[in-house]
Amino acid sequence: MLTKNLKDKSAFIIFIIFIIFSIILSIVVDLKGHFVIKEGVVVNYRVGIMDRIKGEIDITIPEGVTAIGDYAFANNKIINTIVIPYGVEEIGKFSFMNCSNLKEINIPRSVEYMKEGTFYKCTNLENINLSSSIKSIENETFSGCDRLQIVELPDTLEQIGDKAFYECTSLENIKFSPSLKSIGKFSFSNTKLKEVNIPSSVEMIKESAFYECTSLESINLPSEMKIIENKTFSNCDKLKFVKLPDLLEQVGDYAFYNCKSLEGIVFPDLLKSIGVFSFSNTKLKNIIIPDSVIEIRTAAFRECVELGEIKLPDSLKTIEEEILYNCSSLKEIEIPEGIKEIGTLAFYDCVNLENIIVPNSVEKFGSNCFTGTKWLENIPANEDGLKIYRDILLKSTDIKETIVISSDIHFIVGSAFRDSEKLKNIILPNTIKRIEAYTFYNCTNLENIDIPVNVNWIGKLAFYKCKSLKRILIPDSVREIYESTFEDCENLSEIELPKELEYIGENTFGGCSSLKKIIIPKYVKRIESGAFGSCTNLEAVKFEDNPEYIGSSFYGTKYYKEIEEDQYGCKYVQNHIVGFVDKGKKEIIIKEGTVSIADSVFSEVAFEKVIFPKELKYIGDFAFAFCKNLRRVELPQNLISVGDYEFQFCDKLEYIYIPESVKEIGEMSFLGCDRLKEVVMTKEVADKFWYISNEKVRYID
Repeated sequence: MLTKNLKDKSAFIIFIIFIIFSIILSIVVDLKGHFVIKEGVVVNYRVGIMDRIKGEIDITIPEGVTAIGDYAFANNKIINTIVIPYGVEEIGKFSFMNCSNLKEINIPRSVEYMKEGTFYKCTNLENINLSSSIKSIENETFSGCDRLQIVELPDTLEQIGDKAFYECTSLENIKFSPSLKSIGKFSFSNTKLKEVNIPSSVEMIKESAFYECTSLESINLPSEMKIIENKTFSNCDKLKFVKLPDLLEQVGDYAFYNCKSLEGIVFPDLLKSIGVFSFSNTKLKNIIIPDSVIEIRTAAFRECVELGEIKLPDSLKTIEEEILYNCSSLKEIEIPEGIKEIGTLAFYDCVNLENIIVPNSVEKFGSNCFTGTKWLENIPANEDGLKIYRDILLKSTDIKETIVISSDIHFIVGSAFRDSEKLKNIILPNTIKRIEAYTFYNCTNLENIDIPVNVNWIGKLAFYKCKSLKRILIPDSVREIYESTFEDCENLSEIELPKELEYIGENTFGGCSSLKKIIIPKYVKRIESGAFGSCTNLEAVKFEDNPEYIGSSFYGTKYYKEIEEDQYGCKYVQNHIVGFVDKGKKEIIIKEGTVSIADSVFSEVAFEKVIFPKELKYIGDFAFAFCKNLRRVELPQNLISVGDYEFQFCDKLEYIYIPESVKEIGEMSFLGCDRLKEVVMTKEVADKFWYISNEKVRYID
């Protein structure tokens, strides 16, 4: 018995000693930081008590380590310097992310690969020596390192990834590798670079690469570059002169937008396209555009207020919208023969423009294209108060109630009669083929107009708020009626649509509260949202055939109110869902044969599941937006088009299948779907969704 007690007592003492030893060992280990290494890879560094007391540490990675793992030192706020030994071959993604005290680091020659975000937001990092073996700096590697001043790129470097040096706001100089081939999106955006010499080896500079480099004064582009991508040098405030490469063919949208000091540029002879807003708000004074250019996009030189001279190329066919908007120093312009269209606001507010030569080739004149110019101001009005240049009616000064336009007039500029309060009656000649956008906008007293039989095009908002207009006959030659053309014509009670009409745009007849009946011709393919919305007395709609798509086109009408919903709450016009009444069901089954779902129909509904028919082909914008309980969506095989913002902010959506039949889908369709785990779709469709990580995408073979 005594022996047994002694044994139990000894075992207890040994156990107590073991516990005490373990505690002491744990304390000793915790006193000093240590590495966690698995199979030659640094997985983590555990900060010790002494480390925390000191406030900053210098660490050396042990010999024999071959790699630093993903996030290994992430969010370590006390590392001051770190020594990486020769033998380390790879540094994992975001491995030093938010190491806000790290000031300097040397990457040994043995390192061949650094993954994305390696030094992301190391806000005290001032100097780094890169391995001479590295061929690629991946996405966001030094993004947000706002004290980084010196970077020596190795001669072996071939690629700089997206946002590689984004918001390195102290970075003033960089020398590119002679082997460099690609510079990524936003790679040097918002840095303090003053001079950029890009080697001839570079084949691609992606969009926004030097966006908002507000200190950049000089750039030297590779001679064989063919495209300057969108926003590449946008908002580079101090950039004064640019020599574009001889082989350049395209200047992208916003490429030099808001380069407020840019005074000179030489366009090469092979240039074909100048993008949207590409040189807007610069100090360019004289521009000669070569005849190789076939396209100058919207607002390309908008608000170039010091531009005194510009030669447009003979090859141009269209002067697009706002192209020289508010170029207030421009005094004369010769529009080349061959131009067929002058866009909306093309020369708007060019206050000193007094000499314009318009060729006979022009057939389309956009809204307010000459408004605010001295040229228009100096043209005298005739006895009817009309300003006319050759066979073009430019502007009405609104002095008469009844106007008969001469058959000598072939063109009426958009907005010509806009806001005319006196106009009641107008007779248009058969020589008119187009009624441009905004032409009779807000002519609130206009009662009578007969649209000539030769008119084949009526622009958007052409008769918007013509509140006194009672009847309208649209010629059979018109195939499409665009957005808001007759919106808020509240006394319009008789409408005869063209027999071969194919398209009715958004809000086309919205708010026509006197309209009681309408016949939709047999060739109409699409009726967009609000086309007859708020036509409060509309009660009879006759379809001569079945359109491909009907949007939320009849809301606020008697006709819509009389449509009975099915057991799930869906309202149908023929085989189109045009509305929904929430009956609180968790599952919605759309009936067989349904070919379209209107925009916003199910938006903000709380159902958990929807079953689609195999015949479905079109889904409108916002159709399932903010469906907070929707978890899984399998779109049917024959679907062709999915609108924009389709499933945005469906907070619980985890899975979606998009069949290969889908040809169109809005790129913001899954914005705010933060719980998405898997998206099955084609590679072509997947390329639209820049905000969905590749890990979540499974491609259809």
